[in-house]
Amino acid sequence: GYHLFISYYGSQPMGVVADVTDGNNAVHGNDVGANDSNIGSLRGMSRAAKRRRQKKRSSPCDGDGDSYDQKSSNSDAAIFSCTKNELDASHPHPLLQAFTSANDHAHLTRFVHALSRPLPLTLRFRQHEHSSSTELKQRLSTDHLDHIVPVSFDPTDTIYQSAPNSSLCKSNLGKMSPKLKELVVDASMNGTLARQEFGSMLPVLSLHSVGAMQGGSKVLDLCASPGSKTLQALEIVGSKSSGKRGRVIANDVHSGRLDTLRKAVIRSGMPESLTSRVTYTNYDASIFPAPKSGKLFDAILCDVPCGGDGTIRKDKHILPMWSPNISNAIHGLQLKILLRALELVKVGGVVCYSTCSLNPIEDEAVVSAALGREKNGMEFELLEWPQNMLPGFVRRPGVNNWKVAFYDQDNVEKDEDDFGSLSFFDSYESAIAAEMEGARTTFWPNLTQKKHLRLDRCSRLLPQDQDTGGFFVALIKRIS
Repeated sequence: GYHLFISYYGSQPMGVVADVTDGNNAVHGNDVGANDSNIGSLRGMSRAAKRRRQKKRSSPCDGDGDSYDQKSSNSDAAIFSCTKNELDASHPHPLLQAFTSANDHAHLTRFVHALSRPLPLTLRFRQHEHSSSTELKQRLSTDHLDHIVPVSFDPTDTIYQSAPNSSLCKSNLGKMSPKLKELVVDASMNGTLARQEFGSMLPVLSLHSVGAMQGGSKVLDLCASPGSKTLQALEIVGSKSSGKRGRVIANDVHSGRLDTLRKAVIRSGMPESLTSRVTYTNYDASIFPAPKSGKLFDAILCDVPCGGDGTIRKDKHILPMWSPNISNAIHGLQLKILLRALELVKVGGVVCYSTCSLNPIEDEAVVSAALGREKNGMEFELLEWPQNMLPGFVRRPGVNNWKVAFYDQDNVEKDEDDFGSLSFFDSYESAIAAEMEGARTTFWPNLTQKKHLRLDRCSRLLPQDQDTGGFFVALIKRIS
């Protein structure tokens, strides 16, 4: 999957995951060095030879995480548990190895190097009337400034991230700072802190910033588990500031995941006056029933199931099995869920479509297809990103063009280290002619609509910009 990932994203137009400013000359600081001796010495060798060479060179990692299996020395468990210094010095990430062996796609340099490091720890102070953050912020700034600091682009100082020169991440928190871990756990249980990734915060923050989610609002979270966005929304809509408390409908198609969500709400430490404002439902999001009252929703969180390649910094299982076919297969479901969300939001209300995938097939292609459908007189528009929300936050605009690929897993050379081939197609017709199973017309950019749709108003969160995971957000307002 590593080579497929590099080949696929390296072949995409500028703007999808990188542009020319992200090339070799942009690498700096704690990024994995492009001239790392373990990597540089691989140039000029065949792919199979490079992998055999790496297997011989690999040695156990002493990081805090899964045990290392010497029989599989390229194990992601070992790589992901390393600190930055360990990673840079002796254990090049398999993705970095694939990138170097490809000897191409220089514009992906910063992107790949960012993905090759563990994901920094991120915390958010909860915003509700029973939360008191002053004392905890003081303790963080006094005792733990070397490990965690407020992000520079949040004027409210409610979002904290591992310090730039720290290797702090979720898996090594207890090892690096037991006292900080104890503080974080206690604050998470008493309703003061949420351990939440930055990308996951953006849907609720943006809906609140554009005015769609306020105290008293009626909000639907269509794919709610594990619950971080449900709880974040609850902090806002459950506020008494508007004179009445709102409600969050937390839905998930899987009953087991819904039980997990219920437990997360209980563990959050938030007061019962807030948690009682959550209603749990167990429906297929693509056919979620309209409210019996006839009153549609003020705001809808549509964080759909996805391929998840924006989470590879924390999930070691994504990349080894990565293929564009995963995104191609889930595109149809994502489109159905978004179309249903658009039917359930009131006039003047906003749907936030989001994924933790960077693949345009799951992102702009879904938004484009949904907005391009006939909708029985309903009209929608993509909203611009609320610039005043996080001053200095780096977002990349959505793209109007992308390439569509299929992976033929049967087209593999006898060499066990080969990884098959990608086939790119310019149109639905050419894909069908080549007998590509699962091809849909909505995979491809609709060039006749791109100016009208303003896909550039979508937002891409890239890992190299703020040392985060990857994320995609689109704000869609119903105007009639």
